[in-house]
Amino acid sequence: MKKGTMKWVTLGVVALVAGIGYLFGAGNLASADQTVLVEEDFEQLDGVMPEGWSVIQGQTSVEDGALKVTSPSSASPARVLVPLPDKNGNIVFEADMTFVSAVEDTRWASMMFRVQSANYPYYQFAIRRGTTALNGAEFAERNAQNKWVVPEATFFTEKFEYNKPYRIKIIASNNRLQQFINNKLVINTDQASGLLNGDIGFQANGSTVLFDNVKVSSFEQGLPPVENAGAFLPQEPETNIINAPTLIGQSLSAAESSNTASVLLKVEQDSAGELVTNGVPLNEALANVQNKRIPILQIETESIEDAIIESLDAAQTTDVHIVSSHPEIVKAITNLMPTARGGIIYTKNSFNKHDINELIRTVHASNAKVALIPEKLLDAENVHYLHTRMVAVWGIGAEDEDHAHVLIHTGADGIITNNPAASIEALGKYPENTIVKRPIVAAHRGVPSLAPENTMAGYRLAYELGADQIETDLQLTKDGHLIIMHDLTVNRTTNGTGAVKDLTFDEIRQLDAGIKYSEEFAGEQVPTFKEFLQEFKGKDVILLVELKGVGIEEQVIREIEEEGMVDQVVLQSFDLGSMIDSFELKPEIPVGYLYSAAVPTTTEAKIKNAQKMMDYGTSNQVTLNASYGSTYEEFITYMRQRGMLTMHWTFRAEEPFRDKLAQGLVGPITDYMQWLTDSPIRLETPIKKINLKPGKTSTVQAKAFVNYRTAKKENIASELFVADDNGVVKLTGNTIEAVSPGTAQVFVKHTFTMLGTEWNIVGEPIEVIVK
Repeated sequence: MKKGTMKWVTLGVVALVAGIGYLFGAGNLASADQTVLVEEDFEQLDGVMPEGWSVIQGQTSVEDGALKVTSPSSASPARVLVPLPDKNGNIVFEADMTFVSAVEDTRWASMMFRVQSANYPYYQFAIRRGTTALNGAEFAERNAQNKWVVPEATFFTEKFEYNKPYRIKIIASNNRLQQFINNKLVINTDQASGLLNGDIGFQANGSTVLFDNVKVSSFEQGLPPVENAGAFLPQEPETNIINAPTLIGQSLSAAESSNTASVLLKVEQDSAGELVTNGVPLNEALANVQNKRIPILQIETESIEDAIIESLDAAQTTDVHIVSSHPEIVKAITNLMPTARGGIIYTKNSFNKHDINELIRTVHASNAKVALIPEKLLDAENVHYLHTRMVAVWGIGAEDEDHAHVLIHTGADGIITNNPAASIEALGKYPENTIVKRPIVAAHRGVPSLAPENTMAGYRLAYELGADQIETDLQLTKDGHLIIMHDLTVNRTTNGTGAVKDLTFDEIRQLDAGIKYSEEFAGEQVPTFKEFLQEFKGKDVILLVELKGVGIEEQVIREIEEEGMVDQVVLQSFDLGSMIDSFELKPEIPVGYLYSAAVPTTTEAKIKNAQKMMDYGTSNQVTLNASYGSTYEEFITYMRQRGMLTMHWTFRAEEPFRDKLAQGLVGPITDYMQWLTDSPIRLETPIKKINLKPGKTSTVQAKAFVNYRTAKKENIASELFVADDNGVVKLTGNTIEAVSPGTAQVFVKHTFTMLGTEWNIVGEPIEVIVK
């Protein structure tokens, strides 16, 4: 065989590249020996295509030791076909890919496989030059009708640079397919059943791309079933609590004893330099929990970041949390693995307002979204304070059922415990439609159902009605002033006309922003951003600020800092790049990505989409502030289990508002703040324990917070509720009658109507001892 031609190897057996052998985790190790079908580095070809390779379409050449595929536009693609000696489609196909140029970031190149009839149909791993887009990487099919079908699409965590090689790999086994970039698994699917054999090839579309170091090997071991592909919802205990806390076992044994959704694995390095958790090798522990529980790795040792990433890659574990009391460790590992979620463990004994604000800034600046806090420091007020600033809370404790109830009533998003059975018992005792966690209600542009939108009158009313956040929109005037306006023009909401960018600040200030709403609001001016900040500085409300323009991030953050409002502002935008820039400028300020998308039709697709969006948000340090129509129960559950709080727009009708809250949606953005103003948020039980003798009675009264903002207490109608009717007590209204010796847990319950349906709030249970 002459040097430089395609190398046919039918008898020799060689090892695959490092990493293939451990792709499938413990118990699913593939053999390291595979038959090499093609191997080509183009070094000795002197401008000649390898023997047997053919150009199907467009312009290709061999230059400087690489295959160059050139496509000037999407209308003129270029393709190269490589016939295989064995048409069996079970292969590992890999090559270096380098973008030389692209017409735009949406243009792509691909590695084709299972090519039929020397043309089409075929499958391909397509990679856009803008790989960070949600469809930056695709498993696509050119079908028998010569049309595109895209069963799977996702993103890569970095945008491909020009003139930089990336290692691309495809593993195809019957209907199963895995696609990798730089040994990172990006697509894992079972939708490759239509074509089971064929040749390979390369393609460019609107781009010029180099391919090098091509290798194709047979693959005979098979891939694990797609249900083990990583997108899953762990089982959780039954409860009537809406948006109940997820359970996290504080060790592998605790998690297994009661089947928690997540498990905390404290990772250390042993004397041999191996990573272990509670004496078990980390790789073994990861394999043990794979697709059953979400692993949360607690790491307190520096300089093992690379080893952590190697273990996660080896186990193909991408659904993972990294937590530590050292923020620099969390940041280092999440920088290496952008889809890994971060959490900060709080270790101080005090938890005053200064401590909480410092923690919030640390969480966001460390690529994290979760704070892990001991139970003794938590109450409903500080948990809600953290929530409004987009920090999820996992409480550590709940060593018995009484303490589990305490943590549940704080509204914590997760419970980390060594005794999950106690929390499971507690969660099962609440009445139907119980609300414990207070929603983060954002008043959209003020209260446009009662006052002109984006005016100070509307904002003040939103505050009076008890908004947790006040949402607004920012634009830049012609002469560089930040003003509040939703539309690109002033036409709809004021008595003027023209685009904001074409009007000066003085011109806009002369407009009336209230007269079109009603005479009552005549004379309302278009507010400046500074006026908005100054109005609410130091008040118990968060400002949810949407950036309508790109390029204003630095000025927005400067004005926030000048007013000392870093701890009171959350930013969001429909432009992801704007939020990425904002985070880089001031990572202490939380940022959110606004978007809208179709809801998948199958449960599997819904969970997989939730996984993709979670990874997308995590890798870009943004919360996922989707339209409420883009959300669904699996999405809401997926986010809750993994500690991401999200805001959702815009509720203008009661029915979807009610339905989404019932599914566990945390952050509604609404034009109708008044719908929730008079709904109680917490009920206090005046006593914790009652001792009675058989035949004796005790009457219990309760007080509830009725208004979100004024913290007013008043006596309200309540009744008693007992989950386990064990014959110890008999309840009549608010009276407990002791029946026989034993112990019963009795809740004070208040039922109220909100959004056209009935909900319950309850106090912490009263322990009734009859003896």
